[in-house]
Amino acid sequence: MTVKLEFLTTDPEAMQLAVRYWAMSETGEFLEKVIDLVPFRHITKSGSLAAHVRELCTAYDENLRCPHCDEGLEVKSRSCAKKYPQKSYRPCGSCQALQAAREKAQKAEASARLESHLQAYINRLPSEPIDYAHLSDDLALLTVALDFAITPRLGAEAFTVSDCQALAPMDLGLFIDKLKIAGVLREDPRRALPGTYSLNGDVLMVRTHCIAYALTPDTHFGLDDEARSILLTREFSDSVALFTLWIDYAAADAMRYLLDQCKTFDHDLNERQLNEIRSSLRGALETHSISQIWFVIWKNIKDAAALAKLVYYTDERAAATIPGKIRRTLEKIEKEKTVISKWKRPEQHPSGTLGMLFNELFGIDEDTPGSQVLTHIKAAQPHNDGTDPAMPEPEPVRRLLYEALMNDSGPEMLAHFAELILEGHQVATVVSRMLGDDVSV
Repeated sequence: MTVKLEFLTTDPEAMQLAVRYWAMSETGEFLEKVIDLVPFRHITKSGSLAAHVRELCTAYDENLRCPHCDEGLEVKSRSCAKKYPQKSYRPCGSCQALQAAREKAQKAEASARLESHLQAYINRLPSEPIDYAHLSDDLALLTVALDFAITPRLGAEAFTVSDCQALAPMDLGLFIDKLKIAGVLREDPRRALPGTYSLNGDVLMVRTHCIAYALTPDTHFGLDDEARSILLTREFSDSVALFTLWIDYAAADAMRYLLDQCKTFDHDLNERQLNEIRSSLRGALETHSISQIWFVIWKNIKDAAALAKLVYYTDERAAATIPGKIRRTLEKIEKEKTVISKWKRPEQHPSGTLGMLFNELFGIDEDTPGSQVLTHIKAAQPHNDGTDPAMPEPEPVRRLLYEALMNDSGPEMLAHFAELILEGHQVATVVSRMLGDDVSV
């Protein structure tokens, strides 16, 4: 017989029953039918015999060999036995146990290696607290916006970039990187999801979209609410830094609209094309409002969609015209001083907590021209001593008065000066404007 038996009983009659059950001819046919083996003692039905035989012996099919040790594999019933010699696709029980033990040891070794590299990586990460009171205005405003976006998690739990969707329309990674580089946020590998860090040889690999971040403690207050209240109650004064942050935000707002419109009109832009468009829009946003830039985007994407319907254009060729169309439209607007229409914010396109803070603190929103943003920011700054914090240098004042005397335009100069002051502009800015040195007012 091709089935080897390992008996679990010493009962001669039971052993004989097991031999008869598994007995096979040279051609692999069973010598007796199961129905002919019953009744046997309390077994009266053939369907119960196989289970009873398994209690009497363990059967190993010598026609079914383990792919590793070449021993016969255990079979539970006649239907599992093979008529002809062959290799099993699965190992025997002993080899499975050895393989499982080997895999467990390999995983333990890999885990230990990963832990060693990860700990070395953690040791290189910043660990010192920072002084929130010394943060620049743009970083302070961005931190407050992030706090509003993921409250109450900031300061209490780790989070990923994908958790910050409420911060801005897009470019979340850009804003998070600003805070990370400044030390406001730090990477927290111990609270990251499993699989975020892995080894490729001896190189630690990181799935960047899964990185967990945590707020850095304040030097004096740690992570208490009092630490963040320093940022909530501060007075902003660095208009240049805040203007730069606004341009970053405005570019994100414009690019979000661009991608939405590309999806609507079925345009597929590659990374190079998107970067080219972003560069054009950033420059335009220093002069125009976000809502005006939305109009420019809509018009050119719609025109590209019309091109795609022409016989000699493909969708890809039509989409490739968008960066150039936008750049040429903006150049034409600048040259001809064209008045651009304003577009309404789409309902599915929120401004985010950063946009809300710019509006609340400085009165700036998607309809504010870029040329007026800096003025709004400066106008919102506190004047603690009741004087202009940015008084002009003596030389520009002398030049202004000299030109007024030489041109006999003193009354006109004073009237224009008073008009600009009443609009809320600072003296230094007004002097620069009237001399033609500053056209941003």
